[in-house]
Amino acid sequence: MNFGKFIEIGRIITVNYGPSRGKIAVIVDIIDKNRCLIDGPSGRQMINLKRVTPSKFKFSINRKSSTNKIHQLFLENKIEKKWFNSRWGKKVLRVKKKENFSDFENFKFMIGKKYKSNIFRCHI
Repeated sequence: MNFGKFIEIGRIITVNYGPSRGKIAVIVDIIDKNRCLIDGPSGRQMINLKRVTPSKFKFSINRKSSTNKIHQLFLENKIEKKWFNSRWGKKVLRVKKKENFSDFENFKFMIGKKYKSNIFRCHI
């Protein structure tokens, strides 16, 4: 199995750190071995490659494409919908949902996990 998630122009990425954490964007230009220029719903910005994770999605764009063209491609290809339907996107949605739990919802979640693990432990 070959590695297919290279840092390249047109690759859809997820920001892991900073104010745009959890948002998706596309690589527009590679500045040097440590930084790239990204654009997407989070806006155009220069970001360190240690703060991004590439996804399996990619579309062909020219180097330094305009912001309007990038946004049109996002809408035409339905990138956000495809990303949120992937396993990784679904996990991000679950984590965001859990972050917004109230104290009582956290308590119910904890009790449910205990009940589930107790059932599995008794049947094994």
